Amino acid sequence: MATAKQIADQAQQHPTAIRALENWATQHATQQLAERLAAAHRDANTHWTRTTQGQRPTAQALEKLLATIKRLLAAAFRGQGARAQKAAAAAAHKGALLGAAQAAAIAEAMTGQPTPDARPQPAGSRGITGPASQAAVASIPGVVEEEHQRALALLTTATATALGGAVVATVFNRTRRAVARVALAVSVGVTSAVAAGVTAVARALGPRTRLLWVAEPGACPACVAYAGQSIPIGGRFPGGLTVDARRTVFPDPIPGPPRHPHCRCDLIPWRREWHTGGTPLPELLRTRARTGGA
Repeated sequence: MATAKQIADQAQQHPTAIRALENWATQHATQQLAERLAAAHRDANTHWTRTTQGQRPTAQALEKLLATIKRLLAAAFRGQGARAQKAAAAAAHKGALLGAAQAAAIAEAMTGQPTPDARPQPAGSRGITGPASQAAVASIPGVVEEEHQRALALLTTATATALGGAVVATVFNRTRRAVARVALAVSVGVTSAVAAGVTAVARALGPRTRLLWVAEPGACPACVAYAGQSIPIGGRFPGGLTVDARRTVFPDPIPGPPRHPHCRCDLIPWRREWHTGGTPLPELLRTRARTGGA
């Protein structure tokens, strides 16, 4: 069986894999939307410049310009919510499989015994990624449409008259929030799914198995405070933990990572009787998180 140091070393590699999956998923989910919005922005600038020739447009010309920009926005956003949601769902499924594989490998290293089969259900079935991941993924089409409508709301005659050509930049700067919010939903979807995969393995290992928090390298003060904490399956980590109260504090209890957007902390299955000598694993993880050591 592996030592606590070896287990800690192995566990602290998990966030790197989670980060890689999240980055891949974010690019896959947002790249086309970002490219379409950038192209629409360029086209809108071109239309404005050609129409106005540096002069204030007539009322009729302005209305035509606004209508053109609205059409460009509609074309850029069309189908992107569903496309991003599909990409996020696929990534979340990969996250659940990743979490299960990581948990099974680390449990086997701790016990010296094969881990019971706890593979998640086939892709597309309900429950594989957990409710938090499912909610994040399901929110994506609404997020995209909401940001589309907010951009359209800026395209008024009054705003365009007041800002002139700057209205184009104002509108398309607003659309960037769609990309950012999709990226956030993907992050939560992936990390929550990883935790769901870990929990499935922990459940298969029996009711005495606990979920132990592993902070990612360079974790924020809140996540550092959770390192080495453990809960029973189905339990919740307490809210409000931090090692620096001057920074953001998250008050709500949670079943596991992510503690905040783009958190790549992880859980591993753990039992006290799996200890093989030396510094106990929870204490070792806690010390490493607080000192930045390895």
